[in-house]
Amino acid sequence: MPKRAAGLQTVATFSCDLHEARCVDAQAVYWKTDHERFAAASLAGERLWEVEVADGAKLVGVFDGMPVVLRSPLEPPFAQELVFLDLASGAVARRVPAPANTCEVAYGEGTFAFLVASERFGPATSLVLVDAATERRTTPIKRQQVGDLRAIAGGFLCLVDWVFVALGREGKLKWKTDQLVVVTGHAMLAVGTGGKLARLDPSSGEPMWSFTMKGARKDHLICVGANAEVVAVLEPTLGELALLELATGAQRWRTKRVVSQQAPPLLTADAVVALSTGTAGGDFPALAVFDLADGKRRAELPTNDGLELRDGLVAGEVCVLAQVGGTALQLVRVPQAGGGGEAKVVAGVKTAAKKTAAAKVSAAKKAAGSAAKLGAAKKTASKVAVGKKTAAKAAASRIAARKKTAAKAVASPAKVGAAKKTAAKRGS
Repeated sequence: MPKRAAGLQTVATFSCDLHEARCVDAQAVYWKTDHERFAAASLAGERLWEVEVADGAKLVGVFDGMPVVLRSPLEPPFAQELVFLDLASGAVARRVPAPANTCEVAYGEGTFAFLVASERFGPATSLVLVDAATERRTTPIKRQQVGDLRAIAGGFLCLVDWVFVALGREGKLKWKTDQLVVVTGHAMLAVGTGGKLARLDPSSGEPMWSFTMKGARKDHLICVGANAEVVAVLEPTLGELALLELATGAQRWRTKRVVSQQAPPLLTADAVVALSTGTAGGDFPALAVFDLADGKRRAELPTNDGLELRDGLVAGEVCVLAQVGGTALQLVRVPQAGGGGEAKVVAGVKTAAKKTAAAKVSAAKKAAGSAAKLGAAKKTASKVAVGKKTAAKAAASRIAARKKTAAKAVASPAKVGAAKKTAAKRGS
């Protein structure tokens, strides 16, 4: 049995309202704590804020970088609105009116999409699109059963009378299919019985590739999860995992029976997270981590309170999971292989420090070398100056001697002449 990896642990547990939606971004996780209060916590498990919005309100997503709550008053006049909450404090930052009897909300590329019921607390029967800038409204779907609203590239996807329909932001029909469509942050996948899977082009609904998991039950659906590079496929009756390349659909690896729960597997940067067939010493299936490169199980975490992967969320190395029963959230950190992101950051800091220190030493050596050269140059210049002074003195001495000799030479003829004159006088 694989050992528990260092750092694979529950970093925080928070109470939450039963079965309420939650959402996550790169900064925090947001959820509803009771019938009228909403909260946020950092991915490190630090509680950031908790605010009261209104009885009956529900979290509908993160729009324009802010958590958004649909406020539905339980008393007249029943006016509904979207309440944008400030990331730092949870205070109300913006309000947007919503159509009466709104059931679901999605947002994408500057357009709000509302599923609206014909009567209060009734099922949704219309789709209303509202341009966030101009407030222009269109109602492309009326008097039909509508649900499962999602924002996709270039528009929205919803289930209309049991058929998935894709619409542009202006409400124009793009395509439709009777297959089950799963929308992730990076791909749109059509799932069929018998292990069938296809990646769909968001603009046309046409398959970009298809895949069939061999041995899958003909009357069962597979469970899928995806990130920017791969698709994880779980065949729940077999309990087997397969990993596909998102770009081509090619199978990278497949495990034997390892997974116990019928829920989409979660994907972190380098791992697939699922519930193991083993218990790892706990009372419920262990949380298992499978390496993205080869599918080997590299870590497990006992779950004494039980965890639900259905509606699980992932942000970086953190998985946001609900406990069995739905009254608590757990933030579980899944470190990357080889020490995890924190170790890599520390290593990077140490490497940068070493490089900086080496650069400083090199600069000091260069400075020392330059100083030594400068000192030598100064000494040489001093010697040259002394030599020049000595040479100048010698030259001056020689010039003085020559002048004396010349003076003597000039004086000598005069003396000879005088001597000759004296001798002449004596001879006469």
